[in-house]
Amino acid sequence: MKDDAFILFLRYPEPGQVKTRIARKLGNDRACELYRCFMKDIAVMSHGVCAETILVYSGPENAVFPDFTGIRCIRQKGEGIGERMYYALTDVFALGFKRCVLIGSDSPDLPERMVNEAFDRLVSHDVVLGPSCDGGYYLIGCNRAALCRSIFSDIPWSTGGVLSATLNRIAEAGLLYTQLEEWSDIDEIEDLNLFYKRNDHQKTMYQTMKYLDTIGIVHV
Repeated sequence: MKDDAFILFLRYPEPGQVKTRIARKLGNDRACELYRCFMKDIAVMSHGVCAETILVYSGPENAVFPDFTGIRCIRQKGEGIGERMYYALTDVFALGFKRCVLIGSDSPDLPERMVNEAFDRLVSHDVVLGPSCDGGYYLIGCNRAALCRSIFSDIPWSTGGVLSATLNRIAEAGLLYTQLEEWSDIDEIEDLNLFYKRNDHQKTMYQTMKYLDTIGIVHV
């Protein structure tokens, strides 16, 4: 068994349940298909991560994820995103892993090198964060002994104050933390434009890029 677990914190793709802000522009069906493309790209990236990939999801009890065959799947529990992330880490650490790194679905072009770097940072730090451009974070990881519920409590989720509040909680807990380079999440249509521009030179690399070309809603 490996010491490191790479947690993919995802939703089961159902129209009306995923990428709801983008769905205001694309409609529920297109937004759901876009989310499926995100998952396909993340699945490919996960193959290059030097850790065991574990999918922690919200959705039907017997949900099937065809892009993630052969990996462990655990259902999320808890109320609110902070509690669900805390329990995701708790449940995976209970399997015997020493270090966990967790990402969501909103960065389909996140390089595998950055996830591997997060695990490397955990050799000498308690907590690692990947700050996103909107004031939140796209990645969080920690060592088993450093997992602290307060890191996920009383955080102003879905605002630009998520990262700063989390850093305050980490400092209050007396934990040693480090940050990776900034990366972009995709929450709004404008974020899709930035994603497309960033990856315009490698359109065939990502399923997300191919789908955006098909529906033609981005502007470089």
